[in-house]
Amino acid sequence: MITHKRYVLTGAPGSGKTTLLHALNGNKTTCFPEVFRKLFTEAQKRGVKSPFLNDPVKLSQAIIEGRVRDFMTEKITEIHVYDRGIHDALAYLDDLKVSYPESFKEIARRHTYDKAFILPPWKEIYVNDNERIENFEKTDAIHQVLLKAYTNYGMPPIIVPKLPVQERVAFMNKHL
Repeated sequence: MITHKRYVLTGAPGSGKTTLLHALNGNKTTCFPEVFRKLFTEAQKRGVKSPFLNDPVKLSQAIIEGRVRDFMTEKITEIHVYDRGIHDALAYLDDLKVSYPESFKEIARRHTYDKAFILPPWKEIYVNDNERIENFEKTDAIHQVLLKAYTNYGMPPIIVPKLPVQERVAFMNKHL
C-alpha cells in the first residue's frame, strides 16, 4: 500500500493555481481539480446566480464534502496535489464573517495536508471569469484569511513566488 503525501495548492483568486496544477500533473503526481467550480456551474444551471453568496454555509458544506472525498481517494501515485483544500472553505466563511457548524472545524482538524503552498495575488495574470466572483481588489483580503486558516491548523503555507510556470513547478518540486 502506498503512503500518500498530500499537498494543497491554495491562494488568491486568479493567482495561477489551476495552471500550476496542470503543469504538476504527471506520472509521480495526481492532481485534484477545484471542487467549487463544478458545484458553482451546477448551481447556475439550476438558476442560482451566485451560490456562494446565496447560501455560503450550504455550498461550503458541499465543497468540504467534495474535498474530503478527494483527500481520501487512493491513487497509484505517492504525491497528491489539491487545487484548494478543506481549510479554504473555512477561510472564505471567516472572510464573510459567517458562522458555521463546529463540525466544519473538526473536519479541518482531522484532515491536514503535509504541506500547504500559497500563491499570492498577482495583478498581471489576474483574469476574471464566470466562477471567479471576486475582483482583484478583494484578492489580498482572501490571501490573508487563507494564510491565517492554514497557519491556525498547523500548516504555515509556503509562499510560491511570482515566476513563470516552469519555475514555479521547479520551486514546488524542491518542496514535494
